[in-house]
Amino acid sequence: MKQFTLGVLGVAVATAMIPTTQADTYDYQQLETPETVEHLFPTALNNNRHAVVLGQFPTDLEIDLTRLQPSTLASLGIDPNDEDLDLENYELSYVQYNRLVGILRDGSSPLLENPRISYNFAGFFNGQDVTFNEFFNDTDPQTPETADSTDHYFYGLNNNDVRVGWGTAPYRYEDFTYTGGTEEQPEEITISYAQRDFTRQALWSNGITSKTYAAPEQSFLGGETAMMDISDTNYAAGFVSVALSPQSVETAENCQTAVDEGTTNRSVYVCMWQRWYSLQNSIAQNLQDFYTNNQIRTNQSIYDMAATVWQLDANGEVISSQQYGTLMDRGEEDENDFSSYAFAVNNQGVAVGQSWTYYEGIEEVGRRIKMPAIFVDGEVKAITEDPEYVWGSANDINDDNEVVGFLIKRIQGIQRYVGFIYDIDTDTLTELPGFFTGSSTFPNEINNDGVIVGSGEIEASLSTQRRRVGFIYDSREADARFVNLNDTVDCDANLFIASADAINDNGEIAATIVKEEPRTGDEGETFDLQIAKTIIMDPSGGELNACSVEDNRIEREGAATGLFGLISMLLIGGLITVRRWFRV
Repeated sequence: MKQFTLGVLGVAVATAMIPTTQADTYDYQQLETPETVEHLFPTALNNNRHAVVLGQFPTDLEIDLTRLQPSTLASLGIDPNDEDLDLENYELSYVQYNRLVGILRDGSSPLLENPRISYNFAGFFNGQDVTFNEFFNDTDPQTPETADSTDHYFYGLNNNDVRVGWGTAPYRYEDFTYTGGTEEQPEEITISYAQRDFTRQALWSNGITSKTYAAPEQSFLGGETAMMDISDTNYAAGFVSVALSPQSVETAENCQTAVDEGTTNRSVYVCMWQRWYSLQNSIAQNLQDFYTNNQIRTNQSIYDMAATVWQLDANGEVISSQQYGTLMDRGEEDENDFSSYAFAVNNQGVAVGQSWTYYEGIEEVGRRIKMPAIFVDGEVKAITEDPEYVWGSANDINDDNEVVGFLIKRIQGIQRYVGFIYDIDTDTLTELPGFFTGSSTFPNEINNDGVIVGSGEIEASLSTQRRRVGFIYDSREADARFVNLNDTVDCDANLFIASADAINDNGEIAATIVKEEPRTGDEGETFDLQIAKTIIMDPSGGELNACSVEDNRIEREGAATGLFGLISMLLIGGLITVRRWFRV
């Protein structure tokens, strides 16, 4: 093994805290990104001005190169057939390391023979600095689990600084032996595959003690649970695995039969994991938009999931829990997983999220869609059944039962994301105006004053990569309009605010910005790299500065040339999957 250290590259080190800058409408503070990660995204902000964040892209992992498959080595420019190759002492270059981290991240690596690495880190900002929590990360070399092979996320934060989310179990390697060769010359072949005790498990932490919550159904891959939000009254919202889907039951039987008959080179675990991985990365084939190359991820599982609302006590112990079904029952011919998910909850215990259903209520596999849902008093309620909408999600709810989210519909023949606000008490659905007609809009949160923040497109072009910015919208103000948050800070601030991810009842906003930072490559060449960072914006009582967007953003020329293509990811919609990745 060889540890790769960025320190020798002369990487620019950020100061502990960017001084607050005076702006026309908002002051802002940039959070220091821990040196162990490249990017830092905000996921929630409470009234104490504390936040939970997500760190991504580890900068200094120890990776066992001896476990890399030949195809992976070749993709790094390493000849696996080189007789002089010494992988135990091989030093990765800067470009090789960064490419390898992208290849091995759990969400994009289908090869269980390769090492599994940590890529996502759950963090908490206490007003001073950011610390990461790694609940399941194994650090004992005497145990079979491998260190740095888990992912952790915090998504919810209440005003008592209690945070919730989920994490994955550490991987270990298990040998599987099968008979290969030919009928005349059979041979025993052993392959080492990575496997783990559970796929993901819900997390709760108050900063002193932590708790986890196992799945009610975990017959294969250990099951799945997640907590996505928590209220001040200690209602937590999320989802749990409750049963294998009919298709997964059949898959499991086929996997076991192949092992029993000796006709496979993979264990039942690997067989089921590969099925799960395929479902996690599947897209809605029935909703592909070939005009815009729009691909909607379905984020499925081998399990049926049930939206769940837990009533916890102050110590995270479960007092009671309520599981919810789907907007419609699964059709008789549909053998796929059929699930519901709760993403947010208010102080009254009303939760919102998303559920599988069927377009126009016709129970056909080709008409499966996900739509926004409300979970209350044991009932699952639709926000809309209007056939002009083909997909959607409810992302947040405030204490006045106002819900925000997005719906997908065709505008001028092209699928666009339309933001909405829905009043549960009056059963009123209102589309948000966006920056212009046809501007895809992704509301993230609404506070108790009805102020909404999110991300929206600001380019009225036919391009599939239209530029997006963070927005704020006061839904209770007469003649309200969308405000580009880049127009609320100093024109000389050198910020590009790509998304507003959270807002508290003080009007403070947690947002994602993209900055260019200098880097030095393998041959001593220098280049600018696009990095995601977190800022907290504080209202200053001024007026919009009306800066030119062209002067207030990172030049687009850098978008396609950055080493990781981060800008492109943010501008075409990838950012919405950071905070609530399965909502699309």
